[in-house]
Amino acid sequence: MTKTRFGFFVKCPSMEMIEAMGIAGCDFAVVDMEHTPLSPRDLYPLLLAAERRNLEMIVRIPQGSEPYFKWCRDLNVSAIQVPHIQSAADVNAAINSTMFAPVGNRGLCRFVRASNFSRLNKDQYLEYANSYNKLILQLEGTEAVKNIDEIISAIPSNVSLFVGPYDLSQSMGKPGEIWDPEVQNAMNMIIDKCQNASIPIGTFTDTIEGLQKWRQRGIDFIQYASDLNLFINAARSLISSSGYPIGY
Repeated sequence: MTKTRFGFFVKCPSMEMIEAMGIAGCDFAVVDMEHTPLSPRDLYPLLLAAERRNLEMIVRIPQGSEPYFKWCRDLNVSAIQVPHIQSAADVNAAINSTMFAPVGNRGLCRFVRASNFSRLNKDQYLEYANSYNKLILQLEGTEAVKNIDEIISAIPSNVSLFVGPYDLSQSMGKPGEIWDPEVQNAMNMIIDKCQNASIPIGTFTDTIEGLQKWRQRGIDFIQYASDLNLFINAARSLISSSGYPIGY
């Protein structure tokens, strides 16, 4: 069985937290710009910490807007996660914003960190950027489920898909019911189609049971809960096991 890669969402964006995840042996950390008040400038020290610990840093941008792709790529963020992909047109727009010609139409500037502030010559930089950069595209609504075949047909190499159970459950009128049979059927259908097409597929879970289920399912990567969720649960467990009452 292929190894399932594992990492946490980062809701407490500090260099120490990123380093701790690398020390702990995580395969990646997902810095979340969609659901935290994180600015592009805040990414720089986090990326330095990730590189120091040989930890892949994925950045989930708030939306598929061209400036977010540019800021991340120019900083040398290798993996960008894009929310709310619903069609092949959304796939193509993400590729267009993150890759240089002839693959896409990303704005070109060599005087950025990704090109060692111009130390790489133009040809080196273009080749490196288009071959090294990765995209993770989130499928999290009924429209994406309906359009899954056209989405898969538009996926090139270096692009993975991710099915988000919570937003999917909400779009199906069952908010938070991620283990509902209808939600699970939609997720399994997407996973089957991706595996048949040899497209890397990942998902989210926030329980040990979910980790076990998706690993046994042969999923490629799992993004787990969050750093703060993990700390709160561990702290509450320690306080409870020590006999102290939990006030909240």
